[in-house]
Amino acid sequence: MQQNNQETLLRVEHLGQHFKSLKAVDDVSFDIKRGEVFGLVGESGCGKTTTGRSIIKIYDITSGSIYFKGQRICAGVYSYQEAIRAARREMAKLRKTESDPAVIAQKRAELNQVIAENRKLIKAARFDHQHSDEEYAKTLIARLDEEYQQAVEANRGDSEKLAALKAKYKDDLRVAKKTKLITKIQMIFQDPIASLNPRMTVREIISEGLVINGIKDQEYIDEQVYRILELVGLTREHAGRYPHEFSGGQRQRIGIARSVIMRPDLLIADEPISALDVSIQAQIINLLNELRDELGLTILFIAHDLSVVKYFSDRIGVMYFGKMVELASADELFAHPLHPYTKSLLSAIPLPDPHAEKRRTRVSYNKLEAHDYSEEGPTMREVVPGHFVYCNSAEEAAYKKEMGL
Repeated sequence: MQQNNQETLLRVEHLGQHFKSLKAVDDVSFDIKRGEVFGLVGESGCGKTTTGRSIIKIYDITSGSIYFKGQRICAGVYSYQEAIRAARREMAKLRKTESDPAVIAQKRAELNQVIAENRKLIKAARFDHQHSDEEYAKTLIARLDEEYQQAVEANRGDSEKLAALKAKYKDDLRVAKKTKLITKIQMIFQDPIASLNPRMTVREIISEGLVINGIKDQEYIDEQVYRILELVGLTREHAGRYPHEFSGGQRQRIGIARSVIMRPDLLIADEPISALDVSIQAQIINLLNELRDELGLTILFIAHDLSVVKYFSDRIGVMYFGKMVELASADELFAHPLHPYTKSLLSAIPLPDPHAEKRRTRVSYNKLEAHDYSEEGPTMREVVPGHFVYCNSAEEAAYKKEMGL
């Protein structure tokens, strides 16, 4: 189902998200192509949801960078600060370890250069993190100005047409000034009832993003709300009701409608079916598939259920204790799992055949027993084209042998 368009919509580089001493996400990197579904799987507490929330800026990331549509929207400074602290420690050791004044002066100059460069990186990271939306608004305004001037030139002499163009330009300009790049990323949350305000009607919930973006035309807002409701399988009559009047599946449809009304480029679906009945789960997955095709969505799909992820995703990333341990296309990952943790996850998928279920061998994963990193630590390596595994050189050689290379 993946489109041929290879444009990278989202790029995550060395993402780190720490909560005090807890490294919830540690040095995670991946990218998502426009039009694809990228599945993120792993057991509870592995950092999947934290990764999604970091991308949409619910959390300020600790380290690394996140690029969306070619622009850095999130940037952490921890790694730069660590580099500065390490340089200062080295400087403090100089007088104890080195007696030659010339050598001390040279090394000190090098360390000062490291400190200066990392200070520049910190300044740039903080600017991008805080002002990415403003920079995006500037590009929108510049594009509007250019289009308006072209329209004025094309309709010069038609006073009525020019007046209409000017009115539309002013309205579009007001909306552009309030538009944020981050609104092009929307999120569907795991619990449909907890994510909906019980004091707001469905109309108010779905239209809230449009109102915040500066749209004041109530007729246009209602028209969009009705259109989206019908798109997600609800009716116009549902607009005046409150969340408690709906079933779990219907509430999740409302949450999806609230997200897609903003016409996002990227949709982060954070376990959108785990709180629903099995019969409803298939309906929501099919709805997301339809919306993906109709609206041209790119989706980051976070889930526990590997069989659902395989059906729905083009590529899959497997996370374990804050690390990305394997990344490959869905078919490749299921056909040739390499990392021991991935094999353990796949062995836990229940089978619909009771006889096969009895014969199924479950694979346990113990990090200390499965790996020996005493001599060389692991890094993310491309074992075969498009198939990445978190391993060291010895493991990489073993995986390549396993693949017949």
